[in-house]
This record gives sequence, structure tokens and C-alpha cells, in this order.
Amino acid sequence: MATRNMTEHVKIGLAAGAMALTLLAFVIARLKVRAQKNAAAREFLEKTTVLRMGKYTLNAFQSFVAALIIVAAVGTLNYNRYSTDLIENGYDEYDLLHYYINAKYFDELGYFRLLPALIAASDEAGPWCTKGTSIYLAQDEEDYQLKPIRDALAQKDAVKSHFTQTRWEQFVHDATFIQRKSKRLRCNLWQQLLQDHGFNGSPTWVLIARPITQVIPVESIKMATLLDLVLIIAMLGLVLWAFGGQAFAFAWLFITISYSFRWPTITWVLLRYDWLTCIVTGICFIKKKKPITAGAFFGYATLMRYFPALWLFGIAAKGVHALITNRNIPLSRFWLRVPIPYYKMAAGFFGIMLFLLPISFAVDGVAAHKKSLENLTAHVEPHNLSSMRQGLAVALTWRGETEQYRLNEEKKDIVAEWEGPLRKISIAFLIVLGLFMSRLKDWEAVGLGVIPYFFLTTSSYYYYSMRLTAVVIHAADLSKRRNVVGLIILFGIELFCHASENLDKGNRYFLISIMGLMLLGYALTMYGFLGYEWWTTRKKLKSDTDNAQREALPASPDSAPETKEDSEADIVNTEEVAAVAGKVIRASEPAPKDTKAATTESASTEAAQKNTAPKKGSTPANKKKKSKKKKRK
Repeated sequence: MATRNMTEHVKIGLAAGAMALTLLAFVIARLKVRAQKNAAAREFLEKTTVLRMGKYTLNAFQSFVAALIIVAAVGTLNYNRYSTDLIENGYDEYDLLHYYINAKYFDELGYFRLLPALIAASDEAGPWCTKGTSIYLAQDEEDYQLKPIRDALAQKDAVKSHFTQTRWEQFVHDATFIQRKSKRLRCNLWQQLLQDHGFNGSPTWVLIARPITQVIPVESIKMATLLDLVLIIAMLGLVLWAFGGQAFAFAWLFITISYSFRWPTITWVLLRYDWLTCIVTGICFIKKKKPITAGAFFGYATLMRYFPALWLFGIAAKGVHALITNRNIPLSRFWLRVPIPYYKMAAGFFGIMLFLLPISFAVDGVAAHKKSLENLTAHVEPHNLSSMRQGLAVALTWRGETEQYRLNEEKKDIVAEWEGPLRKISIAFLIVLGLFMSRLKDWEAVGLGVIPYFFLTTSSYYYYSMRLTAVVIHAADLSKRRNVVGLIILFGIELFCHASENLDKGNRYFLISIMGLMLLGYALTMYGFLGYEWWTTRKKLKSDTDNAQREALPASPDSAPETKEDSEADIVNTEEVAAVAGKVIRASEPAPKDTKAATTESASTEAAQKNTAPKKGSTPANKKKKSKKKKRK
């Protein structure tokens, strides 16, 4: 099995290869457009051999697809360190002590008793890491606070009072099995865990995860960690179904090289990527015009982690824009201005909530949801930030430091000071962005949910695995410059993160700060492209409207001076004027010789030139009266 250091170096090359493949995809997409009219381009794409693989010959597009699949396959091998051991045997004790243990014993632990219970269980099982830290991060409804380990041991009886004797013995067995018998959790990680901000899964996540932990015993915990792999494979299958092979391959490649997928490692943790797979799945169903199903997946993701609701920002912005601009529908029926699919999506979104929330309330109580929100609120307070957090507020604290490895108190104070003004600026930015998104397709607008997420939150860097949603929508159409530039920036972020991690290992504040500034650059780039597209589309629409209005105007009657006879005569139809004008034009051409028809046409043309305007009494009705008089005579 390869070392992690070596595989991280390989990811740098894979990220660079992904950027090159993005440019190649753009070239091929342009050739496809030209091939519709240009035979030479069509010949090159379809018949010219670019790559030979044994007895098989591949044209330009086939060679590109083959290269993309090969790079993604290498990325998969590299992610698993060229061994099956990580999939078959590996799991993350640090994460499972949070998510497996707290889900299984949520009734007794809630949100604030995990660490005291783990300390008490470890104490009962005998000495462990005796030279470790003497403090832990205590938590209650108000906040976090560092306290001596002896304080946790003093609470031992109080903690055990929430358990029955049988449940406590089972808890001690499960916790110490993961901590010790797995022989994987090092002492430095145990010490780090004791100062972690703890479990923050939502009560509805517990509702789903708890039965799994009760069915799968801790000795078979590896089975539980494979669920995320199953969900990700299913998600990629849906991307292939909805967006095609190119988006599928780029999404697959991104998962294998992204710094945010570095930890938690897929197949090592329990349901840590369920929310992400639901967001991407929702986008796939939007693309396939199944809004109710899409809304249900977004609702489920929101119940699991709360923040996935931000991915519906684009849909909300488009709905508000339609409500304001669709003025052909009267205000008395304003609800008809919003597209019907948006109502269906809302029905799916709230439908899944109305199904799961009452069950969660009945099982764990409304108080559990209240404590979950209190826990989350405390978790994101500026003074509780860490060097693993990402977001606009953290990125803007950087002042060029290269030797500062951690987010210190001074930087946290800057975040706290700017919190209010920065929130106002972010909201103003997003309002304008929402206007620009009004021209996008629904699935494109949803896929860019990473932008409001970056502006409004400060979450751990591993949650930025959600950049996958932007990768999918960009890779779906690489004939557009916006998508090419966006995808290159996203893979460029991965290249920088791995290079920084390898060249200056442990300098997390520098890495996170530059990563944040690159994400800001991505957001501003998309802002610029979308703004330009919105403006040019609006300008073209206005020009087309003006042209249509001009064509609808009646012809001007200025071709002849108005006389007394003209005012008394019948109004001449514009088609008759055009017919006369046509005859005048034909009269200027050489007339055919020696034919009776030509002579007749010439004579009629001369008569038309002498009588271009109708005279009094020359209407068809008057001509009929004159002919009748002649017959009577």
C-alpha cells in the first residue's frame, strides 16, 4: 500500500491533468459546432485516427473520453493508495466515536455529554494515553469551555445516571473497542478528539442512522462505513443518466482528487456524504424535469445538515424575478406568475419534511431539535472558529502571513468585528447575483449554490466537497467559456491545496486562507460572466422588441402630396400601392420586342404612370356604372 504522502503528490498531477482535459473538452466542443457546417471539422472528429490502443483506433472525441476515464480510474486507485485494504478494513475511529457512538446512544448522550461519557468509559477500562492532555472541551447549551479532565471524571455518576446499567456496559464496550481494540486510534488523535467541538448531526440524521448502528454491531462496523460508497456510486449513475458521460467522468475525477474529500475518507465513516449525494441527485432530477422528486431530495438533505437549503437560492431568485416581471398576468392572480415546476419542487421539499419531522418529534422530542440548533449556533460563533473552517469571513482575515499555522485569537476578533457589515455586503451581492441567475436554466442556478454557501457560512473545509455540484453543471456543457473557466478554477483550487499541503505540511491557516481567496475569485468570475450574459441577453431582447414594434407600424402615406381630390377619393390600400410601385419598377426594364403581351404591358404601365393617384369617380363601383350606361346607349 502506498503512503499518503506519495498519493497526495500524485493528486497534484491529476489536478493539472484535469485542467488540461477541460481545455481539450472545450476545443472538441467547438469542433462539434463547426462540424455541423464544416466537412473538414466533421472528418477530423469522426474519421481521423488520433490514438491507437492495440487493434482499436480512436478518433478525436473517443480519445478524449478514453483519456478522461483513464485519469479518473488512476485517481480512484490513488485515492485508495493502490490497495483494497482501505476499502475492506479501514475505518476512521476519530469520526466514528462521534457519529456511530453518538447516534447509537443519542437518548443518553444528547448533544453535550459525549466527551464526558467517553472520558468516563476510558477511565473504567483502564489507563489509556496517560501522558496525554489534561484538559477537554466541555459543552453545554450556552457555549464551549476548556476544563480539566478531572472535572469530567467528577461528572461520571451524573453521566451514568442517563444510562441503564446494561446500556452503560454496552457503551463502555463499544467506545473502548473503537478507541483501543481496533489498534488504529493514536494517542495524539485521542487528545485532539477531547478538544473537538463534538457531535453536530441533526435529530433527523439520528433518526436514520440510529437503526443502522443498532443493527450493525461495533465488531462489524466496517459494513456501516460502506453505505457512503453505495450512495456515491448511485449518485454518479444519476449524473450519467441526467448529464451524460462527460459530466459523469469529471465528477468522478473530482471526487478522487479533491482536498475536501481527503477527510472524512469515503468507506471510513458513517453517512457523512448523504447530504451531498442528495443535493447532486436533486440537481439530476431538476435536469430531467422531475421537480417533485428533486424537491424531496433537497428537503431530505436540508433535514440532515440544514445548510443544503442554500442550494435553492437560485430557484428562489428565479421565482421572485418571475413574480415581478411577468406583468402580463394580473396582480390579482400573482401566484400564476411563478412557474408551476417551482410549486411542485416546494411540494416535494416540504412534503418530505412533513413526513420525517413528526416522526423525529415523536421519537426524540421537539427539545432535541432546539438543542441541535443551539449547538450549531454555538459551533459557528467567531470565537469558536478553527483553522479548519472555510468561508468568506475567514479568507478576508489573511494579511500575507506564511508562517502562521493556526487561526489565532486576533483573526477571530477580526471575523467578529466584520460579521455584521460583511453579512450586509454579502446579502447585497447575492441579491444582484440572483438577478443575473434569472437567465440560467434551473439546474444551473441550483448547481451554483456553492456561492451563497461560501458568502454566508464558516464551515469546516471538508464540507466544501459540495463544490461537486458546480463541477457537474460546468462539465455538462464545456462549449461555453463560463463553464470552462469555472471548471479550471475549481480544479486549480485542488492543485493549490495539495501542493501547499505537501510543500508546507501543517500550515493550515495559509492553505485555508488562499483556498478561500480562490473561492472568492471563482464567485466573482461567475458573477462577471453571469452579469455579462444577463446584460447582453436583455439588450438583445430589447432590440428584438423594438424591431417587432417598428414592423407592426402602418406604412407612411407621405409618398404623394395630399390634394382636394385625394381627400375625397377612397383610401388606397397599401397592397395596391405596392402593386403599382412594382409595375413602375418593371416598366424601367427593357420590354420584350415583337410580342403583343409586351406592347400591352407597356401601354398599361404608361397609363399607370399617368394615373398613380386615384381620381374622383374612378373607383371600381363608378366604373361599373359607366359601363352599364354605355350598354344602355
